[in-house]
Parts: sequence; structure tokens; C-alpha cells
Amino acid sequence: MGKNLSELSVEFSTLVELLRWRALHQPKQKAYSFLLDGEVEGFDLTYGELDYQARVIGAVLQSYGVISGERALLLYPSGLEFIAAFFGCLYAGVVAVPAYPPRPNQSLSRLQAVVADAQPAIALTTTTVLSNIEQQLWAIYTHLYGC
Repeated sequence: MGKNLSELSVEFSTLVELLRWRALHQPKQKAYSFLLDGEVEGFDLTYGELDYQARVIGAVLQSYGVISGERALLLYPSGLEFIAAFFGCLYAGVVAVPAYPPRPNQSLSRLQAVVADAQPAIALTTTTVLSNIEQQLWAIYTHLYGC
């Protein structure tokens, strides 16, 4: 009688190895659920979906010339998009620097300090967040880099 997946003893040295294995062997199994109000499930992400999205993001990072070891600022609200971007960074060998997007009329000092300290090569976010903070990000960039 063969062993089922839960009985196999498999060791992984990285999260990428673990995700890749799960995507190959358990692609339709739920990896993450986003709880809308802390209790009710709103959206799910399977291992197969997460692996695909992370690989796409990793490839995009590489196509933009972000090299292994550089940093990417992740400006995401709570949700599954953040998880995919985080794993995308791992696939590309890029260091993820998570930060909450600033709220309207909120001081940019915290985000400015994070950007100054991390010196990210790129920032990843959602279209909605970008449209809300685009001018604020430009102000940070011009302040730090004198452009």
C-alpha cells in the first residue's frame, strides 16, 4: 500500500522549495484564505495559483532588471496580493520590504524612513493603492534622490 502525501517525510530548505513542491503535488489545495471581517472567508488562493502568480511576479522583477539581493518595497493592504508578491520576491531572490501604504492625509515620514533605509530597487503595489499614493511616492523619490 502506498503512502499518502501527509505520510511522506519531505524536507525543504526554503519556502520556495516548499511552495513548488505543494504546487506540484497539491495544486488545488487551499494555501491561504483571506478573512473579510476576521471570520468570514472572502477569497482563497490554492498552491497552484500562488505558485503561478509568484512565478509571474518573479519573472517581472527580473525583466525590470532587479537582481538577486536587491530590495523590493511591497506596498499592499492586507490581502492575498501581498502573499503573491512576497513569494514572487522569493522566487526572484529579491528581499521583500513590506510596508503598509500610507492613508490619505497621513504623514509620509514612516514610509520615507523605510525607503531611505531599505533603498529598494522597485516598489510593488496594487493599481488602487498606486492611484491613491502616486504623488506621495513621487515626493519621496524626489526628496531622497534629488530628481
